[in-house]
Amino acid sequence: MTNSQHTMPGDGLPQALFDVVALLEARVAVHFRGTGLHWGLRRILQQLWIRDGLSQAELADAARISQASASNMLKHLIKGDWVERRPDEYDYRISRVYLADRGRELRAAVEQELASADAMIREQIGSGDAEGLDALLSRVLDILRAESEQDAASGIQDRPSPPGEL
Repeated sequence: MTNSQHTMPGDGLPQALFDVVALLEARVAVHFRGTGLHWGLRRILQQLWIRDGLSQAELADAARISQASASNMLKHLIKGDWVERRPDEYDYRISRVYLADRGRELRAAVEQELASADAMIREQIGSGDAEGLDALLSRVLDILRAESEQDAASGIQDRPSPPGEL
């Protein structure tokens, strides 16, 4: 085999998607600088931006992280007044997590940055290619979700905490 027949680990579509995500995250991460928030804490905030008032277990599941990671992340977010815990109104054994003012304000900045990135990408690649990319990414997401569901059904854990993440 020649060298051209070998691929390096990480070549291909998954690596290209990782690279795209890393660059988009870098654009949004600028809004986390100066806040005292570790970039990994966005996982919790993102879920609360989607649906405020989740329990810790629901947050861990939605963010695809371990319960221990969710607990550690919440400690930092609560200490910094980004989120707050309140008792569930129907079950006193459960506490729910809600965005504080700071968490809501950060959402607006992140949404604005993502909208700006979206507009820039669409302008650069053109509307037809953007629509095609949307459709392809939707199909890839469906495929990966189905694989994830199959893994979960067969007992494969899909939520290890990344090394060094809070």
